[in-house]
Amino acid sequence: MPASSNAGNAVFGQIIKAKTAAYTVTVAESGVLFTNRGATAAVNFTLPLNSTCPIGTWFEFYGVSATGFTITSNPADTLVVKNDATADTITTTTTSLIIGAAVKVIWDGTGWLTFNESVGPTYAIAT
Repeated sequence: MPASSNAGNAVFGQIIKAKTAAYTVTVAESGVLFTNRGATAAVNFTLPLNSTCPIGTWFEFYGVSATGFTITSNPADTLVVKNDATADTITTTTTSLIIGAAVKVIWDGTGWLTFNESVGPTYAIAT
């Protein structure tokens, strides 16, 4: 039996959405795992406008295609990453390490706290 409903659709567990082109994530998608499965070019995921996000809004991103992905803050300077509390983007960078790259972001009311959820991938940070 489904645990809940999402827009009238039965939810049996984690919601996963594959994107093959640039995509702006919505607040209503909090808790979704986004992948780049099927992409033939890098996918840019733009986070929702910060002012629309309740504290605790979160998203996960996972590389399935070797084309890579970027997570972009909206507005800029709100990603908290290693040694930088005001980053603009996180981009998977090493081709041989993109598949399996995983990042989780959680809005704390001031910035997007970022978590590298995989072993091995490297990321470029834009500030």
